[in-house]
Amino acid sequence: MSISGILSSPSQRRSFLLLSAALLVCGFIAIFAIAFHAPTTPAWAALNSFVISVVAGGAFALVSGLYIFFFFVDPNDNAASSVLLPEDIRQTLEDVAEMAPDYKIFVRTGRHFRAEILPILARKARQNRLRIRIEVVLLDFRDEALCEKYAAYRKASSFDRNSWCARYVQAEVVATILKLIEASRENRGLLDIHLFLSRRLSTFRIEGSSDEILVTREDPKDTASRYRRTHRDFPAFVNEFDWIRDEAHEVAVDGHKGLPTTLHAMFGENTLITSLEAEAIQATKSKSPYAR
Repeated sequence: MSISGILSSPSQRRSFLLLSAALLVCGFIAIFAIAFHAPTTPAWAALNSFVISVVAGGAFALVSGLYIFFFFVDPNDNAASSVLLPEDIRQTLEDVAEMAPDYKIFVRTGRHFRAEILPILARKARQNRLRIRIEVVLLDFRDEALCEKYAAYRKASSFDRNSWCARYVQAEVVATILKLIEASRENRGLLDIHLFLSRRLSTFRIEGSSDEILVTREDPKDTASRYRRTHRDFPAFVNEFDWIRDEAHEVAVDGHKGLPTTLHAMFGENTLITSLEAEAIQATKSKSPYAR
């Protein structure tokens, strides 16, 4: 593991620099303490010389490491620059949302998106008086067999496996739709939201903007891949998202008013939606379940 590889992660960079600085400060304190308070004997002089050499070596190593990080490029590290550690995913998603001229997401239930990312996009649109197009592809909650299959996968492999069943999946999807309706209503003319319901299952999420795409996994302990516009694989993931969106069912918008203002206006009279609405409303109040 190289210095430049470690320092490419913001969380590891903070830990490395804070610990190194703390150790150097402790070393300097020990040097002056021995020099001023220890008896003037050969043993204490030898100990002080040893501590001085350790501190000098540590300072040289820290400066050398920073020099290597800023002025040298490791080909292996360059290839791995698109990999994000789990601890860095949440902040990166927020950074992308803060800078996004538009936003697109292919996800199953959208729990993290509705709790963390959608409010950032709405706030940014209001502050900048800037219209933002948002394309959201969610799992088609009306297909119970599909929701059951996804719930079985999450129940077998997810960190919160006890929560998952077909009805939970359906309620969480509807909860995200309710937050989209609310955001569209409260930011009319600023958030241009397009909603799609897909019957495609995947263990990956694709989300980001026309400038940067993140590909994440179902569990927050998994790493993620980050592709800026300049990355050679960026067009492939944009194209993948477009294919998924194009084959999904698009929820019709209400003219220039944006998304329909109620679930029944969106889907018509439906006993499933009626039975899910109370659970979904309660779910909209929950925070993101992911430790990102």
